[in-house]
Amino acid sequence: MSKLIKIFLDTANVEVIREIAGIYPIDGVTTNPSVLAKECDNVGDTLMSISKIIGEDRFLHVQTTAATAQEMFAQAKKMKAVFGANFYVKIPITEQGLKAITLCKNADINVTATAVFTPMQALLAAQSGADYVAPYINRIDNIVSDGVDVVAHISKLFSVQDVKTRILAASFKNVQQVYGTVANGAHAVTISGELCKELLFHPYTEKSLDDFRSDWEKKFGKREITDFI
Repeated sequence: MSKLIKIFLDTANVEVIREIAGIYPIDGVTTNPSVLAKECDNVGDTLMSISKIIGEDRFLHVQTTAATAQEMFAQAKKMKAVFGANFYVKIPITEQGLKAITLCKNADINVTATAVFTPMQALLAAQSGADYVAPYINRIDNIVSDGVDVVAHISKLFSVQDVKTRILAASFKNVQQVYGTVANGAHAVTISGELCKELLFHPYTEKSLDDFRSDWEKKFGKREITDFI
């Protein structure tokens, strides 16, 4: 994997994905049962549409809905057969989930361990073979803890133990949370389309452009720079 931070869209809204993927350097899309239930009616059609939009060079993460390890494994195998090599199955960090992670990795299926709230959960997922662990930043904050600090501890723990599993931080409400996780060792983040746009926006950037245009037009009117070349 590249050392450069990876940015995923955490949505099942096909139009949002199409718009953002055409502009921003995203690396793929993540979904979960809540996102799919909120944003689509036909799950299969939606996931296929997302897969086509992002193409073969980006990654699709889809969570299982089963309760037992064997059922999770069966769902993972079926989804990989449909979505291909760049598919990651998301598996919750439970006892059955740990077992399912091992089964999936033995079958060469990429795994993201999800619903991570503590460094020890992350370590257990990593030891079971997970490629990514996904700590829930804002949800951690909501239980009077510190999501960014949890990422920092996971990063330190993985470094000390020479763990190759990567951190895919999720559940964000603002840009500061995203920045904090990246600055403290997250290898990837998954964010909404709206928050993705907020990463780029700054009012003084917009003001600077307005000033450039105003100064130009005072001197050269409506002509463009290439009109002089």
